[in-house]
Amino acid sequence: MAQEFRIVQVSDLHLSGKRGRYQDNWEITLEWIDAEKPDLVVVSGDVALSDPDEVDDLVFARRQLNRISAPWRVIPGNHDIGDNVVSGGMAKSVDAERRQRWLDLFGPDYWQQTCGAWTAIGVNAQILNSGGFPAEEEQSAWLTRTLAEIPRERPIALFVHKPLFMDHPSEAGVTSDCLDPEARHRLLRPFADKSLKLVACGHKHQYRSFGINGIIHIWAPATSAVNHPPEVKMWGLREVGFVDIRLGESGGLRQRLVGRDMLFRHESYVYAKEYGSAAAGPEQPVAP
Repeated sequence: MAQEFRIVQVSDLHLSGKRGRYQDNWEITLEWIDAEKPDLVVVSGDVALSDPDEVDDLVFARRQLNRISAPWRVIPGNHDIGDNVVSGGMAKSVDAERRQRWLDLFGPDYWQQTCGAWTAIGVNAQILNSGGFPAEEEQSAWLTRTLAEIPRERPIALFVHKPLFMDHPSEAGVTSDCLDPEARHRLLRPFADKSLKLVACGHKHQYRSFGINGIIHIWAPATSAVNHPPEVKMWGLREVGFVDIRLGESGGLRQRLVGRDMLFRHESYVYAKEYGSAAAGPEQPVAP
């Protein structure tokens, strides 16, 4: 039987020691990872509940990642370091201070890792098309150098927080749901002559998997909650969970949604309706 490299992708944990409303799902997820023993866990952003300046939530989230029993990697989301400069929908955008806080707590915000016959690359999507933010140029230069060392035929899995697009790769609209067209172009340009086989993201709290132009796109759902009332348009499955990804030696891959049968299907919009914000409401401290 061909050897596979197993990655579990978890996303949008939205953890808080003060308002630990999604801690129950995180505990179940940790138990599942401990039993299944994947080769790698990739956390694709939004580890903290809501406010990128709520330092206590970030510190708490870092402690929670330390509890993962498998090797793990993480990239930041908009609720961790602020939203994109051009397309962000939050009041707080990414800046040098917020990014440095991430680096101090979580380590690198972009990385490369060998995964059997594959190479996995994680990037900080929040700094793309930032209008001159030095970290964007640093990441771009690193990505160019890194890809230059990867053989053309070696399959690559790219992890970002936000989807590259919503409906199709050439769409021109700007929305906080995904990367803006210029950011998407800047990110993908160095991959032009490489074997990019998988792009995996989070952010939308929906599960979706589809292929176009030889690339599989996976949207990991949130371990925390589903977003928006049921009547709002969804591109994927409005469900909680995480994704079990198997990378094959010959470049093939398999994936499956996990967790909808065991995680609590929390609805963040209920808090928004009741308290005016999905991050508001009574405190629910997590026991130390």
